[in-house]
Amino acid sequence: MLNLKTLNKVIKIARNISVRYNSSKNKCLTMTQKMILYGDEVAPPVRFALMTAFVLGVEFDFRRIDLFASENKTELYKKINPLQKVPALVIGNRSICDSHVISLYFCRNWDKNNTLYPKDALTSAKVDEILFFNSSTLFPIDSEIFTTFFSSNQIDSKKVNDWLKALDLLENRLMEHQWLAGDRVMLCDICAMSTITSVQCLIPLADHHVRLKQWLNEIEKLSFTDINKRGLERLNKFIDLAKKP
Repeated sequence: MLNLKTLNKVIKIARNISVRYNSSKNKCLTMTQKMILYGDEVAPPVRFALMTAFVLGVEFDFRRIDLFASENKTELYKKINPLQKVPALVIGNRSICDSHVISLYFCRNWDKNNTLYPKDALTSAKVDEILFFNSSTLFPIDSEIFTTFFSSNQIDSKKVNDWLKALDLLENRLMEHQWLAGDRVMLCDICAMSTITSVQCLIPLADHHVRLKQWLNEIEKLSFTDINKRGLERLNKFIDLAKKP
């Protein structure tokens, strides 16, 4: 089992490998089609994409779309992503408009050593399970909780129950391994962590989520989570403003 020191070393090695790989096989992509990532760090999906890129050493321009200034509703951004959501990755005249797909795109092109997305079909399927669970369950609940909070300064008790019940699945998953898909940090850990830590700003984990708390404590020791912390600081500023009478 990898310890935290080794994990951080793996991340550094992966980033160095990715830079060299980036300058060879993907030279055409990065030199002639500079990638642009649009987003706001308050959003878990944006932080997920940013952290994935950081671990793999992916280079791009980041352009903030201020969600609290409704910049995602502008005509200019609607041309980039008709769904008006963040993040969106633009490559030449094409765009990818889902954080899970963006992060998988990064892995397929830059994760030469399968650091975040394993080559083994069964293990990658376990990663996919959590990615799909985040997309179908965790993040939709997150979105509903924050939409209600910022519109009425209240938290829907039913959604709180839905959220804690959803976390029970991850708690049970961690009975099998230290991490969500195996014995090391993978893409699904970054994905779930970005969503869970956002909701934690409003709703703490339940007392029985012992393994989840341990998992969060361990993953937050890794260097890439500084990106997540900066996004949460920005999110908490808006939460504090919403709480003011």
